[in-house]
Amino acid sequence: MAFLRPADAVRVKQRFDEELVGDVRLLTFIQPTTGLFVPGRAETDSGRQTEALLREVAELSDRLHVEVVNPREDPARAALHGVERFPAIVVQSGQVEGETGSQETEKRGRVRFFGLPSGYEFMTLLDTVVNASRQETRLTPASVGLLDAIVEPVHLQVFVTPT
Repeated sequence: MAFLRPADAVRVKQRFDEELVGDVRLLTFIQPTTGLFVPGRAETDSGRQTEALLREVAELSDRLHVEVVNPREDPARAALHGVERFPAIVVQSGQVEGETGSQETEKRGRVRFFGLPSGYEFMTLLDTVVNASRQETRLTPASVGLLDAIVEPVHLQVFVTPT
């Protein structure tokens, strides 16, 4: 099942062709379903849907790379990226030379999406991919100065309710 209509796929590909400068890796943490019913724990198919959507989007540009990680098999890598809920997408910029998986060579991702990025979140994901590819900000110098003045870690979360 395709997520993108053909006309939308053409627009996304065109945007990527025009705006992507460098490679971007979509490090995707998906906890596979077990097939077991555990009272009090609901298993959803959103992980499989998230992977399918990201692979479909990545087919639109040679600069996009999807890497799927099972957090049950690699909990240290999930912890490195601050991933505790699944599915999760960590957007990383820079050259992608295949799987790293090493905490010595892999830096913690700074932008994370939790859940299936559909609806309005899909456009946010596309914007994030483009920004990560450029490795620069579109913030004004005044905004950058204010952010540089922050000396303690800040944990920012944006919650979205599906419509």
